[in-house]
Amino acid sequence: MKVIVSDTTSLIALEGLQALDLLCAVFDSILIPHAVLNELVAGSPDIIHKIKAIACIEIIRLEPSEQLSSLQFVLDAGEAEAITLALERQLPILIDERKGRAIAQQKRLIVTGFAGLLLLAIRKNVLQPVSAQALFDQAIRNGFRMSDKLYQQVLVAYRVG
Repeated sequence: MKVIVSDTTSLIALEGLQALDLLCAVFDSILIPHAVLNELVAGSPDIIHKIKAIACIEIIRLEPSEQLSSLQFVLDAGEAEAITLALERQLPILIDERKGRAIAQQKRLIVTGFAGLLLLAIRKNVLQPVSAQALFDQAIRNGFRMSDKLYQQVLVAYRVG
């Protein structure tokens, strides 16, 4: 995956870890819809400067569409725009919320989340497994949520890397 569309949650987790630059080490380009940027800024006004300083991130403004409108009925604005952008450009998506992931998968998008991003970093030799697990554990301490069962699956995947 060289280009990916990102929703908000993984970006928040990476900002909390001061690791937004990890995105550029894993992907050539990260497309962020304007609604995702708005969600990020609402939670952390200073993030806009960090995002704009990262060369591999591109902010995209979507035009209204039937696809976008239908997704906005069931998802928040950021998720709806991220899925719409991924569909329009036939790109994979970085999304963590269960409902958004399910809809993206129904629409046959390649879906990964924060844990998968760290696994990709291991596979690309950007992170060692122990470093990925440390980042993952810190993200959870910072408020990133996941079930215990999924957490155990992630730890096994990191060891296999």
